[in-house]
Amino acid sequence: MTHEENMLKEKLKRIKNNNYLLEEGENYFTLGLEMLENIGSLDSELRDELIYGILFNWISKSRFTSEELKVLLNISLDGSHLFYKLYDKEEDAVFKRAFSVLVVALIINEHRKEDFLSEEVLYEVKDKLIEYMLNERDVRGYVEVKGWAHSAAHTADALDELVQCICFNKTDLIDILDSIKAKVSIEYYVYIDEESERMVTVVENVFNRKLLSSSEIVGWLQEFRIENPRNSYIDNFHLKVNIKGFLRSLYFRLLEKEDSKFIIEEIKKILNTL
Repeated sequence: MTHEENMLKEKLKRIKNNNYLLEEGENYFTLGLEMLENIGSLDSELRDELIYGILFNWISKSRFTSEELKVLLNISLDGSHLFYKLYDKEEDAVFKRAFSVLVVALIINEHRKEDFLSEEVLYEVKDKLIEYMLNERDVRGYVEVKGWAHSAAHTADALDELVQCICFNKTDLIDILDSIKAKVSIEYYVYIDEESERMVTVVENVFNRKLLSSSEIVGWLQEFRIENPRNSYIDNFHLKVNIKGFLRSLYFRLLEKEDSKFIIEEIKKILNTL
């Protein structure tokens, strides 16, 4: 850890122990900006428990104005945060990306309560989240020593907040479903840290919007492909494991819902062919 990170860590510990309140003369937004700049710290306590945990508290407790939240959202989505070294092979960069997307989720959740973001901004968020979802290849969950990365799960959290915004229409929801399908259907990593559960939550809330027809939902499910002729045997095996895990999670999530019986039946048919 750098000297600056150590200083920030001690300051944030004090704030957490003070019921997340600042001392007189301190400014929530100024410190929020400093926290965002350090959100990719390799110290899991600083990154996850302190920076993310305190931002969660402050955003949910309305410590920031709407205009300040817009600034924090723009920073979280920029090339130095959500897209930080996305196409490089620096494995530690994922922590900054994966925790920046969690801040996006927090701000969209606050928007759903306070309605302070324009449709134009929400569509920009949607486009950037889908771009990130489709292009992030570091999908490790828990990393020894360094803690959670969990980019697929964290992005699903942000998309889940987004699909509950009423401005998005059927086409938008299908775009988001397709990004989930793409992230499920990978062969270069096998999900082991309940990523499927987080991605299923997005799908469930898309279905809850009641904008998609039965045929559109069934068609989306039938597009899952467990084999790619360009893949090796083991790659196709990993692809199958990921798809089966996701479909099973979706099956049990919807099992008790009366209006989801046709989805359950379709999932059973697909699983029986795998």
